Amino acid sequence: MRKLFILTIALLVHVAAFAQRPVHTQPVTVSSVNNNSFTLGRASATARTTGAGDTVALTNILATDTPLVIYPAGGSTSGYLTGTDTFGDQGFAERYDINTATIDSSLKIIGVVAQFHGVVNPLSAHTVSFNAWSIGVPSPVTATFAYSGFPQVSLDSVVVPFTQLGIGATTDTIKAFLFPAVTGPIQGSFFVGYTMIYNYNSLSGDTIGLACTVNGDRTSPVYTMTTHIDSVWSAIDSAYVADTVSDTLINVQNATQWSDGVWHDNYTDNDSLFNNLAIYPIVVIGNPTAVKGITRNNFTFFGCFPNPAVNTTNVRFSLLKQADVTIQLSDMSGRNVSTIKETGVVTGEHIVPLNTSELPAGDYLCIVRTSAGDGIATKITVRK
Repeated sequence: MRKLFILTIALLVHVAAFAQRPVHTQPVTVSSVNNNSFTLGRASATARTTGAGDTVALTNILATDTPLVIYPAGGSTSGYLTGTDTFGDQGFAERYDINTATIDSSLKIIGVVAQFHGVVNPLSAHTVSFNAWSIGVPSPVTATFAYSGFPQVSLDSVVVPFTQLGIGATTDTIKAFLFPAVTGPIQGSFFVGYTMIYNYNSLSGDTIGLACTVNGDRTSPVYTMTTHIDSVWSAIDSAYVADTVSDTLINVQNATQWSDGVWHDNYTDNDSLFNNLAIYPIVVIGNPTAVKGITRNNFTFFGCFPNPAVNTTNVRFSLLKQADVTIQLSDMSGRNVSTIKETGVVTGEHIVPLNTSELPAGDYLCIVRTSAGDGIATKITVRK
């Protein structure tokens, strides 16, 4: 049975994962997910920006992380903890944070990238709604304890049939789903995720779940604590005296919307899973003050030029340490178009030409990643 798990300050210091609902003890790794079709390194919008109009897919998941889906207790007959299941869960969301103190631009959201697994009836009429949400105000539990905020207002959405989620009979495809409009500018934090309406007992063969990392892979902290001095009345002293007060804010990194429509933090009052969901926002960088490159550890990406391209675009990046580099071009559905692999790329700046002469006009995603797990994605446009 689900129940709210209230953490005290002492418990937070020694926080451990206590399941609020039964979880299958041996999650099944999704071997049919093709990790090479659309793998992204972790990208932070708090890093330095590139030129106006550059498009980046942000992710909280390292390229080296193993995607999997997790069953509730009872195994596969119970569905997935991140999808259709016996609990009737309706929504799943991952938070992305934009540090306005360090970033020199604003962002606009144009869509999401998602990685699904499961079984879909070819005649399925079920759909999901991909969403970007604003974050609500902190949800207080006590005077000094609160959750940082859950998905609140839908900023944009797109409805996609189960049959178009990229779930295949033998191989699943990580796909991009674009919103009908551009959302933003955004400066701050937001959620991306999906919602759906279904009856688990009447799915007619449809059982889907969003991929996620293994338990423990999440790197963001469980909570933040601030201490301040307050004045309280002392009957003994007949005066106001200083009192040290600690406020604790649980960081809601990902959340599940239960069948009653209420959002719950996945770690502290849902499934005790300290992981990240495989759903990434595609954002457009706007209003930069300089062209400085997006930096992730030892890898800096400067974008593709020219963009739009006709016959060729040049991929520009630099490395602080030697690494293997893979440059992959895919269409917006996630289908691989071409791949360039460079081994033992030395430190310093590099420009790699990418042939676009044979490509139909349209938008494509260029994914650059290194053997160290760093990477970034950018959108390029081909014109004829």
